[in-house]
Amino acid sequence: MTPTTTARSTGRAGTLLKTLLKAVITVGAFYLLLGHKVRTDDGASVTAFRAILDYLPKIDATVFWQCVALAASIKLIGILASMYRWMLLLEGQGIELPFGHVFGAFLIGRFLGTFLPSTIGLDGYKLYDAARFSGRPAAVTAATAVEKVLGIVGIFITFLIAFPLGYDILGEHAGLVAIATVPIAFAVIGLFFLVAFHPAVIQWLITSVPFPGRSRVSGFLGRVSEAMAAYRSQKLLLANAAAQSFLVHFCTAAMYFFTALAVGAAGAHFWEVTFASTIQIFATVISPFTIAGEGVREIVQTLLLAKKIGTTESIISAALGFWAAEALTLGGGWFWWRRGESYRPAYVIVDGKPLESGPMAMQLGRDTA
Repeated sequence: MTPTTTARSTGRAGTLLKTLLKAVITVGAFYLLLGHKVRTDDGASVTAFRAILDYLPKIDATVFWQCVALAASIKLIGILASMYRWMLLLEGQGIELPFGHVFGAFLIGRFLGTFLPSTIGLDGYKLYDAARFSGRPAAVTAATAVEKVLGIVGIFITFLIAFPLGYDILGEHAGLVAIATVPIAFAVIGLFFLVAFHPAVIQWLITSVPFPGRSRVSGFLGRVSEAMAAYRSQKLLLANAAAQSFLVHFCTAAMYFFTALAVGAAGAHFWEVTFASTIQIFATVISPFTIAGEGVREIVQTLLLAKKIGTTESIISAALGFWAAEALTLGGGWFWWRRGESYRPAYVIVDGKPLESGPMAMQLGRDTA
């Protein structure tokens, strides 16, 4: 066995081990969540799993399906905004792809991402897809890097908008949370636009101002600054992309309000559930430990909303939010099977010129990024 073959085998074994570990942690998270003791309306103490089984027959089927349809609809708006944001960022790198192609690529990525941690499936597939047909892997990688930062910016914008309207869920800790988080949220958003519009200021700070952990932070900021170089003269495009990021995460957070209504959560109030969901979304996105954020989503939602809408309702509505969203992406499997090796998008335009698209594009030396 050659060293290369051995390395590949080791790599595959490592990947399999990590996947199995994530699966075990996901199952463990649900075990802890569903095995947790809760108090029912009659004062009895039962496991969350038992409470859920007892609660399900009480759900009104008509209300359930109407609210699930509303939840899926508002999530679809967020998905479309995410697709449009990707098209904007590619356009900023001089790459244009048809919306129909991007639509299918996104659904394939989301479909694959259902079985992977965080947003790895979607990010990885659409990066591969755009690079494959444009022949501009460096430009597509830069667009992806900026998109990831924009995703965090979108979460923080949604958090700041929902905070003053939904902070009641934090109870007596609301003031402390505000002091600890609101300045950070403003700082992250402000830093993004500072890097985007005034990169020289960031370079000066990195090289001239001493601060703790500068070596690590400066490396990250330097990479972000390089990735955003193509957008420095496209301020309106970048602002539009940031607005789409807000819409992506606001729609996702609002979706959970409708899933709460679907399961009959009488105490659900729009801004409280939406605010709690911004925190839950952030926890899910940054969690590398479970598959598709399962378990983390339900635990965080329960911690934040149990006192407002009930423990059982919190768990079920969080899980239902995942399925209301992922049901839309099952069509990605259809696109995945239909797009074989012979598939080509209707057109690919790079730097204003039509390009013969295909998997060979990357081998033709056309990447000038």
